[in-house]
Amino acid sequence: MNTTPDVAVKRASPRSMPFRLAACALVLTLGCPAMAWADCVDTRKATAAETDFHQRALAALVAALPPVPVGASLQYKDSVNGLGQQCGPTGDFTVQASRAYEHNYRKAIVAMAINVPRLTLDGTVPSAAYGTASPGRSTGLKVHNVTWTVSGSDSPLRKTLADAIDRSHLEGLVGKPLPSVAESQALAARAVPATVSGPAAPAPTAANPPAMQTATQPEGATEPARPATGQAAAPDPVKDAADAVNKLRGLFGR
Repeated sequence: MNTTPDVAVKRASPRSMPFRLAACALVLTLGCPAMAWADCVDTRKATAAETDFHQRALAALVAALPPVPVGASLQYKDSVNGLGQQCGPTGDFTVQASRAYEHNYRKAIVAMAINVPRLTLDGTVPSAAYGTASPGRSTGLKVHNVTWTVSGSDSPLRKTLADAIDRSHLEGLVGKPLPSVAESQALAARAVPATVSGPAAPAPTAANPPAMQTATQPEGATEPARPATGQAAAPDPVKDAADAVNKLRGLFGR
């Protein structure tokens, strides 16, 4: 029987190595359940209660992952851990979910976990932990702790993602029954994408108004000058000639 968890192996390019190293450090921080498989002799199927708890916990974490900000994109599908074959007492597993984002060629990963054995956080990136460490992981099928981390280079994207995490919601999961899968899915559907912070375009001011042009007066056109009050109007050559002809007819009796 093959008890090794399925792992997708990809060849890493030199440019992607810092990003992958950050993800590996995150896995070590959360605790790697694969290490326990080295001493596993007898495996068993997950119980119905374990499966239900895992599904609820996973749905709660995925719903808490920030939606893709406006203008950003997903790097790949969400990464989650399955339950699979169990080795050990009931609840000997950690639930994990992560999402990778990209904006203006800057990348960031938001990773969350429920019931890690050790609460070790990296102080160089935004992160938090609620509850207490649980060496037995999900023992008792209860939420003992919740952790989250936003890894990646310091950028507006990373800050936006960290600000978008609902900390009170995650902390409220500790020590309480998990919401149903449908409730978590409804919560995710109501999430509003944030906008990556950055310099805004200058707003129009009185000194720099927006370009406008009226429909009745084309740009550059001038209105004919009007004579001032009491000032004689400009002479009309046609009218003057007609007046002279009429005067001549009067003199000659015609």
